Amino acid sequence: MLSRIVFALSVVLGACGGDDGSTPSIDAPAGATCTNATYDPCTTNTECTSNNCHLFEMAGIQVCTAPCTPGDNSTCPVDASGVNGVCNNMGTCKPAVANDCTR
Repeated sequence: MLSRIVFALSVVLGACGGDDGSTPSIDAPAGATCTNATYDPCTTNTECTSNNCHLFEMAGIQVCTAPCTPGDNSTCPVDASGVNGVCNNMGTCKPAVANDCTR
């Protein structure tokens, strides 16, 4: 019985390996690559065309952002949800959601 389990396990593991029997690599999910556009996720200012990476702590997102006219949401680009970002009192556009892209 144990030999059957070992054999079955070796068949399964062998099918998962590459042609040379090595461990397979795990590919990242397919998706758009970030282009440093407004509302792309970021960690530093240099990852943004606007040179402005901003953490919106309460929303749990850190994105490239753009300047705007406080209180006038029409001065913010449309975000991934399809509506204009919100222009806060500091003149910074805040999206409802970050763009769905990877770095």
